[in-house]
Amino acid sequence: MNLRRRLFGGASSAGSFGDKDNLGTRHSTSDDAIAYWAGARMDMSRKDPFVLFSFDREEDAKRALLELPCIHVASDSKKLICTETLIFGCYEIGGGYEAIICGDDLSVELWEQATESFTRHGGRRKNDLEPTKRQSPPKPEETKPDEVVFVREDIVEGEGDTCTYRVYKGPNAGSAQAFLSRNPVTRNFLYLAVETPDGNYCRDIKGIYKE
Repeated sequence: MNLRRRLFGGASSAGSFGDKDNLGTRHSTSDDAIAYWAGARMDMSRKDPFVLFSFDREEDAKRALLELPCIHVASDSKKLICTETLIFGCYEIGGGYEAIICGDDLSVELWEQATESFTRHGGRRKNDLEPTKRQSPPKPEETKPDEVVFVREDIVEGEGDTCTYRVYKGPNAGSAQAFLSRNPVTRNFLYLAVETPDGNYCRDIKGIYKE
């Protein structure tokens, strides 16, 4: 596949993926990254595997990401999307750029691919944490979003904000992801969470993630 056409939303990616196909949480600004790492430091029980590299040029960071099989350019929004439930993206910081792929569902195979691609495109390793999970064969027959059922809604009053948490229960991760992809969140302080035997999958205005 022609990488330049993928990077700038040409015919090779157009018609294949739209922004609705994004299953990840996109980091497009340094504020996104700072908020994530601040939350990770507060929750010491979470140690999501990740690959984080710095780049001199944004186009190199994007090209490095686009070599990963789960990263694409949406034909409608022209933004990067991820077809796996991961944190991803690139953003300007400190006069340069950073690219990240991160999350509990990050496999050893994808971690290795990202490390190699980020290095090949001129990136400099900033930090990483290697995962232990190996990829499993996909099981599309288990994706049953219609079996995700509503459980309850919780309203939490904060300092000037009212947060709404809608909790659902689903049979597995694939069903949860498919359900969340059908139900976009378009306002702040609304959170959807699907509890499954494979973990809890959530969505807010920034995207889909595993809790």
